[in-house]
Amino acid sequence: RFRPSRKHPRTRTMSSALFATESVSALRGAATARHTAKPTRAMSVRAQAAPVAAQKIRIRLRSFETNHMQSACDKIIAAAAATEARISGPVPLPTKRRIYCVLRSPHVNKDSREHFETRTHHRLIDVHQPTAQTIDALMALELPSGVDVEIKL
Repeated sequence: RFRPSRKHPRTRTMSSALFATESVSALRGAATARHTAKPTRAMSVRAQAAPVAAQKIRIRLRSFETNHMQSACDKIIAAAAATEARISGPVPLPTKRRIYCVLRSPHVNKDSREHFETRTHHRLIDVHQPTAQTIDALMALELPSGVDVEIKL
């Protein structure tokens, strides 16, 4: 391929033309070598890591109240620890602020406004190497209302 020069995008320089003609055969040889390459150690490590990643439960918690969220995190950690599963978390994720701007009066005084906000707090808990008892214990939990729970296996 010819590469356009940086100074004039529609013109081609001689060096790019020479580079393109000389490296076509080298690129063809590299492409065939890439497709016929033997698996390396890095490829085998990635292949072995896939089943381990599937043995993880990721729990995402969302709530407007931090007190409810903390009690839900404590209950989840206690239930998972009772079944001897490894736990990482709770990891505090960034808090999302939603700000609402409202006029104070319905018809006049547009310059007078009020701002209200809702803060959504997020936490992330990973349960590594869960057993059947871990899953049963997590499903039987009574979490506080106002805490949204997403579970990914």
